Amino acid sequence: ELCGDGTLDELFADFEEKPLGCASIAQVHAATLLDGRRVAVKVQRPGAKPLLRADVANLKRFAKLLADALPVDYYVVFSELGDVLEGELDFLQEAQAMEKLHAAVRFRPDGRAAPAPLRVPRAVPGLATTKVLVMEFVEGVSLNNLAAEARKRGVEPGSPEAKILGSRIVRALGEAYARMIFGAGFVHGDPHPGNVFVLPGGDVALLDCGQTKQLAAPDRKKLEDVVTALQAYRGDPDNDDHLATLADKIRAFGVELRPREVAEGDAPPPAAAAKRDDDSCLAALAVTLFGDKAVDVIPGGYSADELSSDSPLRRLKAFPQSLVLLGRAAVIIRGIASKLGVTYSLADAWEAAAKERLGGLPPWARQTVVPQGGDGPGLRALCAAVASTYKKRAGSVAARLLPRRAKSWLAKRIAAKL
Repeated sequence: ELCGDGTLDELFADFEEKPLGCASIAQVHAATLLDGRRVAVKVQRPGAKPLLRADVANLKRFAKLLADALPVDYYVVFSELGDVLEGELDFLQEAQAMEKLHAAVRFRPDGRAAPAPLRVPRAVPGLATTKVLVMEFVEGVSLNNLAAEARKRGVEPGSPEAKILGSRIVRALGEAYARMIFGAGFVHGDPHPGNVFVLPGGDVALLDCGQTKQLAAPDRKKLEDVVTALQAYRGDPDNDDHLATLADKIRAFGVELRPREVAEGDAPPPAAAAKRDDDSCLAALAVTLFGDKAVDVIPGGYSADELSSDSPLRRLKAFPQSLVLLGRAAVIIRGIASKLGVTYSLADAWEAAAKERLGGLPPWARQTVVPQGGDGPGLRALCAAVASTYKKRAGSVAARLLPRRAKSWLAKRIAAKL
């Protein structure tokens, strides 16, 4: 994929055959480039694309056939995951997503540059195809293995040191997502613990940019309205007007509810009571996704535990496809906070960012996206690196196919173009 008819030693000083990690689509290997840079190489599994496409098609068929028996419209969910999967199977698209997310976390929503709350590794320019992706190597430990690694260093779960680190991890994720959503509108859709790494100095990195979503401006505005209404409700949970307003903001997304079940033989509730119960359920859904179940009041007797029979999620009939990944990311981040013992509300983390939202040119399109002398090459140097890669590739082909005089002429033409 990377070398044509050549061999890996044209690019790599070493390449570890044993993978660092394996998943359904690809596996990742550690390697060292000829210039000494340590890299991670993501390689797509042969035959993964038709198999996964067939799986998604089957899931969508079952969701249609079993629509009346399922508690949620899973066809919408599987349709969104199918769309995302197409991007996840194209590593050139993932390489671009890495650049976008790397830029997105370095600017506040109002356009001001600010230190990134976490690190997003970048692709190595020119070393990517649809099936192979060479990227910066991240030295660290995933959240899945953090507890075991901490114990090795004498840090027990629940200790003051563990709580400080846990708070740092969760706040980094919350701030990064605030910038992604309300600044760039470009969101990482899969922040599960295996993709969140803690670096040796305690900083955080977010890996695997295969699942991403570009949020439309109207959806970002609706989310801003939800965050604002949720904060008003959380400040005064006994205020019926705040509850009704929050419910209306959730309805504006296109969320629909199933009627609440009543015991056999009981009469259905009056219309006013049913409306209030629906409002309570929608407000409880907002708290479940963006609040803090440890301290927030959940209206209507609902539970903030997603697996509870009293969860508002059980009454969902329809959920907008555009927000499937965002809702999933919110639930995952909240789950990470709970696992790490951190009291945390995404609504608190996103409130200021929502008010700053300006829109305009996205961060990755600005000339100052990567300052010269910063943590990466400048934009001009990045272009030069890409050009250099193609010069070498063209030169390699010319060396095999052309006589010396033709090679000299071709080299001059390439240099003039690039």
